[in-house]
Amino acid sequence: MGRIASLLLVVAALCACTATDRRPETAEGARASTPLAFVDLVDDFAAFQAQSEGQADAARLEAFKAYFATRLPGFYSGRSPFPGYDAAILSALKSWPEQRTAIEAVRDRFAAALVPAQHSFEAEFGPMTDYPPILLVHSAGEFDGGTRDLPGGSRLMFGADVIARIHGDRDIRPFFHHELFHLLHGRTFSDCDALWCGLWNEGLATYVAHRLNPAASDDQLLLTQPVPLRPAVEKDRRAALCPIVAQLDSTSDEDIRPLFMGRASGGPLPPRYGYYVGYLVAAEIGKDRPLKTLAAMPANEVRPLIEASLRRLGGCQA
Repeated sequence: MGRIASLLLVVAALCACTATDRRPETAEGARASTPLAFVDLVDDFAAFQAQSEGQADAARLEAFKAYFATRLPGFYSGRSPFPGYDAAILSALKSWPEQRTAIEAVRDRFAAALVPAQHSFEAEFGPMTDYPPILLVHSAGEFDGGTRDLPGGSRLMFGADVIARIHGDRDIRPFFHHELFHLLHGRTFSDCDALWCGLWNEGLATYVAHRLNPAASDDQLLLTQPVPLRPAVEKDRRAALCPIVAQLDSTSDEDIRPLFMGRASGGPLPPRYGYYVGYLVAAEIGKDRPLKTLAAMPANEVRPLIEASLRRLGGCQA
């Protein structure tokens, strides 16, 4: 975030390709006050899938990466977000005929869902201006939404395939608020890789989604993936929260991944339980602070508040 000049170069390259540059509209056709454009690359995935049917796997994978090298530089090639990523790409291509209807339904309603989410988000945080277009992609099972570092900088991306799988037809406004907050927060809180930074980033985004959608369920707040996180943590708060205190400054994947990614901790706590822990912390810190104040808090102010909150919430010894 913040590297606007580099981002604009990527935007220019993307808009020059065959991807469709869509600007969000309401059902009545009204423009958002400060519209966030998005680039639809789902159509490009569909086009490649159709033209490459019948190719051998190795040749198809190589052609796929070449096809997207100019359309989405550095996303499908040059990184490996999880083991077996190439196999996941091939699987996504092969399963496209069965998944197409659900994924294209997400694509078709994306703009109409984004507009009211943007409006209500801006009512709290002010206009969203000078952001590059959001990218809507087939993520090969990697994510429903999030920021990814591409050659031109960090971009907000949504995976239509995972949205179709885990969100279905439900109201996804809380999910959009979560991701829009990451876009906003990245301008004031970045280059922080310690475990406590993840607690703050993800916990605060979840808390913001809750505050903007007080009736949202844990399902809508993504606190049920891969299993319900709230009961797993609340079963023994002390056991869930207190060990994190000693790990707050860790930058080790072994410490961080169980809290925020799909890797199990090896104990009783499920993957991603850090989202709920972070939410608890953000809710306590935020109980007497406006959301805009929380979003602007510097790292040196946040770090001690997180530790103190964990100790209080978990009843941890000093």
